[in-house]
Amino acid sequence: MLRQIVLIFIAGIIIDLFTARYTHAVAEKKRWQATLLSGCITMSTFVLLTVIIKESAMGSLLNIVAYAGGNTLGTFLALKRS
Repeated sequence: MLRQIVLIFIAGIIIDLFTARYTHAVAEKKRWQATLLSGCITMSTFVLLTVIIKESAMGSLLNIVAYAGGNTLGTFLALKRS
């Protein structure tokens, strides 16, 4: 269970870093980079949400908190590098 929470946390960081790159690519009008990142973000997010939803009620809550924490840290890291 702890391993899954850590993996979901890390996935949240990675997805948020991809989202920051996607936003940058859109702003720079880099069509192909934005298109590929959009597909990757959508696919990975839905797979991750499917994993979270399949868990029991308490496990899902911890997974959601881990994912939100990963997104939070991913945003911080993306903005820190800018």
